Amino acid sequence: MVAAGRTSNSDLLDVARTGVETDSRGFISVDAHMQTNMPGIYAVGDANGKQMFRHIANLEATVAARHAFAGDPTPMDYSAAPHAVYSYPQIASVGMTAAQASEKHRILVGRARYMDTATGEAMMETDGFAKAVVDRETRRILGFHVIGPHAPTLVQEVINAMVSGGHIAEIEGSIHIHPGLPELVQSAFRNLLPE
Repeated sequence: MVAAGRTSNSDLLDVARTGVETDSRGFISVDAHMQTNMPGIYAVGDANGKQMFRHIANLEATVAARHAFAGDPTPMDYSAAPHAVYSYPQIASVGMTAAQASEKHRILVGRARYMDTATGEAMMETDGFAKAVVDRETRRILGFHVIGPHAPTLVQEVINAMVSGGHIAEIEGSIHIHPGLPELVQSAFRNLLPE
C-alpha cells in the first residue's frame, strides 16, 4: 500500500468563481465555525482539509448549522478528535503523541499491554498495547493511543473523558468490569510515570 496523502479538488468545484478563498494546499479556508470568507457559505469535511474523517465532518456540519441557523458562537474543537486504522493490528488514537505533548507540557506517560489484563491474556494478545499521555500538573488527558484488537472501541472511553473535561479520575477511579478489555485503558492511566 502506498499512502501519498490527499489533495483538494476545490478546483473541480470552481470555488474561485464564488469568491471563496482557499489555502496554500487548495482546501477551502474556514473559520472556527466552518464559515468561509463569504458570509453564509460554509465548508465542512474533506473540503476544508482540517481533519479528513467522516466523524469529524459530521461534527463540523453540526457546528456550521448551529452557527448559520441559530447564531451559536461555539467553535469547532479538534482537541479530542479521534482517528482509527482498521488494519491488522487495529490502531486508534486521540489527542497528542508524547512527543507533541512534551513540546508544551511536562508530561506523564502510562503504558499497558493487552497481556496485562485477564481478557488480553485469554485472547493471547502478546503484541497489543495502550499508551496514555497526561499533563503532569493538571492531570488532564492530552492523548491516548491503542494498537491491537478493538482499538477504535477502546479509545472511545478516553474521547468521552477528554470532551467532558479530560481529568484522568473519570477513568482511573471508575469501576471497570472484570474481566473486560476496557481494563487496558484503566491500566494505562494507573501506570503513569514521568517521561
